[in-house]
Amino acid sequence: MDQDQMQKEKFLESYDSYADAIFRYCLIRVYDREKARDLTQDVFIRAWDYIVSGKEVEHWKAFLYRIATNLIIDNARRKHELISLETLMETGFDPGKDDRSHVDDYIDGQKAVAAINDLGEIYREPVYLRYVEDMSPAEIAEITGVSENVVSVRIHRGLYQLKRKLKQ
Repeated sequence: MDQDQMQKEKFLESYDSYADAIFRYCLIRVYDREKARDLTQDVFIRAWDYIVSGKEVEHWKAFLYRIATNLIIDNARRKHELISLETLMETGFDPGKDDRSHVDDYIDGQKAVAAINDLGEIYREPVYLRYVEDMSPAEIAEITGVSENVVSVRIHRGLYQLKRKLKQ
């Protein structure tokens, strides 16, 4: 099997392994199920375009999360849509309603979701990836482009803030 074929096989395996996790990641970040589906689709289209152009991917999980993060940032810049968490909760936002989602297995209700979303961006993403997506600090460092030590510090500080918010 040639290198291109191996990359294409790895792409299919990565889709099967990470599509649901990428969708959950997008959903938590954009609060819109349809937009999250579109972003997830765009993540895999960009990944496919990347490997079809002859480039190789060593760490698929980190690669896909990096694409998702960049697309979410691009989407936020384009739309400038800010929806308060209170509005979402009033209109029935519940990430646990998605049958394919296991978010409820990792976080304890809407209060925890609200507390995570209230964290500053530099803490929110590492805490989410560590405790919701169960990634290691090394994987998070690869996705975010900072050192593993910086990731560990951000997780620690984010947890400290999260504990304070949840005690209130």
